[in-house]
Amino acid sequence: LPGSTAAMKIGGFVNLSLVNSFDPVLITDRFIVGSIPADGETVTGARAGMDVTASQTRLNFEVRDQTRHGTLRAFIEGDFEGESESFRLRHAFGQYSYLLAGKTWSTFANVNALPEEVDFEGVNGVVLRRQPQLRIFPDFGKDFSFVFSIEEPDTDIIDGGGTKGNWDLVAAVDRLPFGELGDWNYRVSGILRDLKGQYVLDGLGDPDEVPGESSTTGWGITTSGQKSFDGWGEGDFVQWQLTYGEGIGRYLNDLSTVGGGDAVFDPNGKLRALPILAGFVSYRHHWASMPWFMDDWPGIWRSNFIFSWIDVDNYDFQDDNDYNQTWRTSVNLLYFPTQNLRLGGELLWGQRKNKDGSSGSATQLQLSARYNF
Repeated sequence: LPGSTAAMKIGGFVNLSLVNSFDPVLITDRFIVGSIPADGETVTGARAGMDVTASQTRLNFEVRDQTRHGTLRAFIEGDFEGESESFRLRHAFGQYSYLLAGKTWSTFANVNALPEEVDFEGVNGVVLRRQPQLRIFPDFGKDFSFVFSIEEPDTDIIDGGGTKGNWDLVAAVDRLPFGELGDWNYRVSGILRDLKGQYVLDGLGDPDEVPGESSTTGWGITTSGQKSFDGWGEGDFVQWQLTYGEGIGRYLNDLSTVGGGDAVFDPNGKLRALPILAGFVSYRHHWASMPWFMDDWPGIWRSNFIFSWIDVDNYDFQDDNDYNQTWRTSVNLLYFPTQNLRLGGELLWGQRKNKDGSSGSATQLQLSARYNF
C-alpha cells in the first residue's frame, strides 16, 4: 500500500459444483452422512436428484503491517453459503507476534491434515470447526510448537436447549515436518469443556413448568497428521486422524452440521455427555502418467482415497432414532491443467445407523470446476 509499511492481498476462488444424489438425502448440494434417512423412514424434504451451485465461491483479503516488534496481520474471509446465497463470514482475526484474536479454525482441529476433496462438506469424522477464540502460540523449540486457546463455549443437545458454558479450553502440540525428526508431522490436541443446557422439570415438555439448568464436563483428545509414502508412487502420502472424548460432537464435522452431538438429558433431567469415537484415513496418489487418450491433457493428475467414521456410544434411555454411527468412503480424480485451475470428480458412499439398528445409505457423484485467484 503506497505511503505505508503495509501490504494487502486479495484472494479466494470461484467454484461451480454439480452434485447428483442417487438416493434421498436432506441436503443435496454436498454429502452429509448424518442427513441420510433410515430405510423405510419418511423424512420431509429428503430427495434425490441434481443440484448445481456456485455459492461455495470464496473471497478473502489479508493486510500485513511491519512494526518494530514484528508483523501485524489481519485476515477476513467469507463465502456465499448464507441464507439465499448471502455472504457468510468464515474467518475474521488479527494476529500479532504470538497472539491471535478472532474467528478461525479451532485449535482442536488440524487443517494441515485435511484430505483433498471435491465435496464441500468434507469428511464426516474429522475435527473441523471455526469459532471465536483467543490463541497463544509461544516459541517451543525447533522441532515442536505449542498452542493454547480459550474458545467460544456452546452446547449442542439432542433433547433440550443448549446454553453457553464458561469456557472451552484447548491445547495442542505439533511435531514439525523438518529437521532431524524426518519428513512427517502430527498434532496432538486436548480439549476441556463446560457443557450446559435447559430442561423442563417434569420431563414432559409442559410449557407451564419453569425450565431448569443442568451442566456436565466434556473432554476429548485427538491425534492427526500426515506421512509421505512412496510405495505406490513418488510424492504420495497418508493422512489420518483419531479422536475420542465425551461431549465433543460439536467439533466433529458431521455432528456439528446435524446438531445434538454433545449431550443428552436423562429421565431425571441430568445432562449426560455423549461418548464418541471418530476418525479417518486418507491416501493421496500422484499419477505419473495417464492413458494415451489423455495425452492432449497436460498437467497434474492426482487422486485421494478416503475412509471415515463416527461412533456414538448411546445411552439406553435415548430415542431409537438417535444418531449412532456413520460411515463414509470416497474416491476422487483431480486435474490441474494450470496452477490456479482445478477440475475434479468424486464418487461418495455413506451410511447412517440409528440407535435401534435401523440404517440407510446413499451414493453421490460430484463434479466441480474451481479457479483460484
